[in-house]
Amino acid sequence: MPPVTWKLAVATAGNAGSVQEKPRPLPLKPPEQVQAERTVLVAAALFALTGLLLQWWRLQVLTASYDQGIFLQTIWSGLHGHPFESTLSSQLSTNVIHAGEPPSLGYHRLGQHFTPALLLWVPLVGLLGIWALPLVQVGLMTAAGLVLHRIARERLEDPWLAAFLACSFFGANAVIGPTLGNFTDLSQLPLAVLLLWYGLQRRNWWLVALAALAVPMIREDTGVLLVGVSLWILVRQRQRWPLALGLAVMGLGWVLLVTNVLMPLFSDDNSRRFMVENFGQYLDDAEQASSLEVLLKALGQPLVVLRELIWPPGETLRYLLAQGLPLMLVPLISLDSWLLMGLPLLGLLLAQGSNNPLSINLRYALLVVPGLFAGAIEWWSRHPQTFARRRLRRVWSGCIALSLLFTLLANPNRSLSFLIPDSIDPWVYSSPPRQWSHGANARDLLRLIPDGASVAATTPLIPHLAQRPVLIRFPNGVIYRDRQGRDNAVDWIAVDLDWLRRYEVAFPSDREALENSLEALSSLPEPYGVRAFSDGVVLLQRNQPDVMPARRQLEELIGSIQQQLNSHPD
Repeated sequence: MPPVTWKLAVATAGNAGSVQEKPRPLPLKPPEQVQAERTVLVAAALFALTGLLLQWWRLQVLTASYDQGIFLQTIWSGLHGHPFESTLSSQLSTNVIHAGEPPSLGYHRLGQHFTPALLLWVPLVGLLGIWALPLVQVGLMTAAGLVLHRIARERLEDPWLAAFLACSFFGANAVIGPTLGNFTDLSQLPLAVLLLWYGLQRRNWWLVALAALAVPMIREDTGVLLVGVSLWILVRQRQRWPLALGLAVMGLGWVLLVTNVLMPLFSDDNSRRFMVENFGQYLDDAEQASSLEVLLKALGQPLVVLRELIWPPGETLRYLLAQGLPLMLVPLISLDSWLLMGLPLLGLLLAQGSNNPLSINLRYALLVVPGLFAGAIEWWSRHPQTFARRRLRRVWSGCIALSLLFTLLANPNRSLSFLIPDSIDPWVYSSPPRQWSHGANARDLLRLIPDGASVAATTPLIPHLAQRPVLIRFPNGVIYRDRQGRDNAVDWIAVDLDWLRRYEVAFPSDREALENSLEALSSLPEPYGVRAFSDGVVLLQRNQPDVMPARRQLEELIGSIQQQLNSHPD
């Protein structure tokens, strides 16, 4: 036999067995599991699509506001070699608020909130601009819900039980409200914590390590969630106590290091502003305190701590019920949930401040969400037979529906103002065409401002102007301090008087802003000419002459506003 023929015969004989063997088909998923997973995907798609559409609408009709501008400017600055710099954040600093200095170029927001994870989104902001942060926020929250479903599917035998838990996440007021608001660094938290939890369940130590490093990078206080996970491990899986100890040291140690050592390198804002404003009830009128000093002071006043934990009782109870409602209140009876969410919840209960930390629609609710849902999965893993009752499933579905209804009626962050009135008594409502027309006119006007020009603008206009080095909020000021320490007036001023006029009848903060805006316009430190006017939005430029039709329109509007204010004095 020729050599080639012989080799071919040997190869054929050697492969005969493999040719006869048929590959085993992959096991098919039961129809019930397929249907349950499809339900979760539909819920996730609806959540993402609705969230993106409403975020797009908020930007178009000017209901996105100050924090949206702060984060956009902070991240945008990283594209130009000045990461974490923000004149908008500088305007909230203790140097401006307490010392009366103007906001300054070169101010680093890391002195207010230590948020290294924001660097991840610098390239996306460079690519998509103003639309990057809504995409990031909605995308992160949708991904967190899908990871939650993956964990539940592997921990629980019943696919519908896993589906109910995921749908509860997508229907939770504490998830929807912050997602529809201004961008927040805490939108990164649920996904990071749930990935950590998934890594623990799968014993995937690379994932555990990466997620454990990511969690405290989100903000200076998010390390406490690692301490909550360590407490859970010590109670439920004592044999893993070295891991629990490591997570606790990493979480608590990082919080103390950042707040007491790293943040003071940038500014005194954490000790002179945030600690005093949020925890001043423990400080005996002290003007400054570190986080460690606040902790020691609070431990020395157990009665004050107890009072803060339960007072006001109605508000505290409503908050707990709102957090637990989409999960049929299971977390309120789950030891696992209390272990995982207890420390961040404790921080919220003990805090005070102008932004109510117990508002279910504000970003702080996201500190509680990961532990709440992870603990619910653990509870159901110990009580799976309870889910077999049909009546219970109907009750649970009703709880999710109620959570969605309450979210809708609350009009979180004015994201549903086209549907829900902003105020009933007095009546304040702007129809969708009215909102759209005003937003379009305002955005057209803002395009007249050159890129890079320094600007002072009222709150609704700030997100559309944030991609520039100098932007400050009007009427708080028009002066900023440059990198050489010189004080300068901004080049442009943009004021939305129509917005403030519509809302001042119901909201004291808007009335105050309107009155202050009129006063500031009449006493500008340098000559500013009225360059354009449209639908109650006025644009002024420094050292330029008036465009007379625009000036007359502005004076007519100011006269009308004065009559309106005089018709219902304080």
